[in-house]
Amino acid sequence: MRELPHPIRRFRRGLQAATLVAAALLAACGGGSETAATPADSLRQANSATPRKTACPPEGCGPLRLSIHGSDLHGPDGQPIRLRGANLEGLTAADADALAGKFGMNLARLRISYIPDNRADNDTGFDPNYLAQIDEWVRLLQARKIWILLEMRANDKVANDPAFYDITKTTLDCTEPTRCADFAYYQRAWRTLVARYHADDYIAGYGLLAEPSVNKTGDPDRVMTLLRFQKALMDNLSGLDSVTPFFVGPDYNYDTMEYARSEYATELLPFYRNRLVYEVNFLMPKEWVQDGSWTVDDTKPAYPMANPPDGYQSLLDGGKPGQDMEQVFNDRRRETDNYPKTLSPGFIAWYLQWPLKFRGDYQVPLYVDQFGASSQAIGQLRYEGDLLRYFETQKLHWSRWSYNAGGNNDRMLVREDPNQPSPNDPVIRLYATLGGHW
Repeated sequence: MRELPHPIRRFRRGLQAATLVAAALLAACGGGSETAATPADSLRQANSATPRKTACPPEGCGPLRLSIHGSDLHGPDGQPIRLRGANLEGLTAADADALAGKFGMNLARLRISYIPDNRADNDTGFDPNYLAQIDEWVRLLQARKIWILLEMRANDKVANDPAFYDITKTTLDCTEPTRCADFAYYQRAWRTLVARYHADDYIAGYGLLAEPSVNKTGDPDRVMTLLRFQKALMDNLSGLDSVTPFFVGPDYNYDTMEYARSEYATELLPFYRNRLVYEVNFLMPKEWVQDGSWTVDDTKPAYPMANPPDGYQSLLDGGKPGQDMEQVFNDRRRETDNYPKTLSPGFIAWYLQWPLKFRGDYQVPLYVDQFGASSQAIGQLRYEGDLLRYFETQKLHWSRWSYNAGGNNDRMLVREDPNQPSPNDPVIRLYATLGGHW
């Protein structure tokens, strides 16, 4: 295996590279301004625009909220808004200052961890100390006018259990309540969060379940099972909050290719039109994103590789009858001739074609909830710059993985030791350079 560069030498070279990448990205994005609208764009906006806020009615104004108009999100002033942010697992005042200031971000995807340590057998379903922590995180973000996506994530033991998605399980009767995977316990936890924050400003939405994995339960009707689960939660929570958007996504951990299935729209939109934001992941190729490795051999490849002259169809060829595209893709992408294709710039548009078509077909907002690469990935800055450039061109909402979530310092936008240089410094510099131009 090739020896990695010395961290300090790499840090200095990375700072120079970050500046170049940021300059190119800003130029391509017009300094962070929105792309000029075409007549068709203007007509769509005119047809779906929200009137500007006027004086409050006698009963008073509600909390500041986003509103959904077709595929656009609007702020409380009735004007289009783009969400740009990062994933968080707790934060300090300094973190909140950095997000709003240095990084110029307006969104925090705040992970709520539905794990035994944070749960309790009480009326809320949560440990009181954990709820107090969430209160503090929300307060810090609100004070800086950062929109907050409350997104609950269950551990694998819960998320992969068939009982978790069984919406008939509505009675709190488990023998181990803090570990129970029954639907009733998860719904109780969500009701606690919605009751607690439904009247608070800057709640962007409720992420019902981060990266669902019904496919791991063995359910033969996995798509409809997930959709029934999502709708049952929305129906129940809407009795507490009928305004705040819900953030949802498809099976296989918000997989891109699942968006080829129309059910994700047709089974929910008739009931929740203009309350749904759809999420998608972009953590591909997984091995390279995680630690710079790949499946072909023990070397560390560099991004970008050349766009393939034969295109990307070979990534989906050869599937068995009835096999899902995502399964075919994950088998084929690991092959010697195919893996380099996933490290080419053209792969970005190819991999996002399904959710983008879904957005256009059903006129819903689309949000890339996770992306980013390890500092060990050679070409990290170019890769993230190309992703951001594409997101900006396509007017996608996004949040980087991560600011401080996940326990993997190698992919964060904070230093493990704030007083020492870090291999992450180049990518921190990149986002800080861009932060003043969104």
